[in-house]
Amino acid sequence: MPLLPIESLLLLCLVALFTGFIKAGMPSLGTLLTASVALMFPPRDALGITLMYLLVGDMVAVTLYWRLAHWQELKKMMLPVLAGVIMGGILLAFLNNENLGLTLGVVVLVLVSLEPLRPRLTQWALEHPGSVRSGSGLLAGIATTIGNAAGPILSLYFLLLKLDKKAFVGTGSIFFLFVNVAKIPIFLGQGIFHMQYLGSVALTAPLVLLGALGGKKFLEWISQQWFNRIVLSLTALAGFWLVVRYFTG
Repeated sequence: MPLLPIESLLLLCLVALFTGFIKAGMPSLGTLLTASVALMFPPRDALGITLMYLLVGDMVAVTLYWRLAHWQELKKMMLPVLAGVIMGGILLAFLNNENLGLTLGVVVLVLVSLEPLRPRLTQWALEHPGSVRSGSGLLAGIATTIGNAAGPILSLYFLLLKLDKKAFVGTGSIFFLFVNVAKIPIFLGQGIFHMQYLGSVALTAPLVLLGALGGKKFLEWISQQWFNRIVLSLTALAGFWLVVRYFTG
């Protein structure tokens, strides 16, 4: 199976390392990962490439953190998430490479802009847990299908739940493995996976494990306050970059 040019392989090495890092340390940054891959590959191709790495990272993260997951919360979210994945698959069929990047960027920026309202949203969420859970699950399912971008939505939801950083990563690891597996039939049906990338991804995928070891160390070192700040800041950066790319070409 032919490999990509050396410059593309070097980029994929970085993607593999970053995938492992975010899966074991900062699971909300999948959007930033997709945006980075889309700098060298068409956005729809980038979705397929990123998903292959994310699936490897999901398995590593679940191995490390599954005992820390909030299983009851996950079970309650699964039906709305599946509905969101189906809706996202329908939407994805109508989005070309240009519109996909813009749509994703706008969604992310809107979500991050709600952060100043978090105290009020937290109170509202405590009063309406079912509505918040269903809405977050539905939006996360849509966002992960059109751009591997459930991270920002789940991040804000988990912050509302006041999960500590380890419970945050543990719950997220199970959630992302579930939704990423659910997306495979949709991506196959829409031709988002391309065989010419498979050999290069397989060659570089072992670096995901190395990145995960670094992410695990980072999670143990960083404080809860800075963890929250970095999640929000980098999520906003990813959304802003996607919008800028659309208007600057």
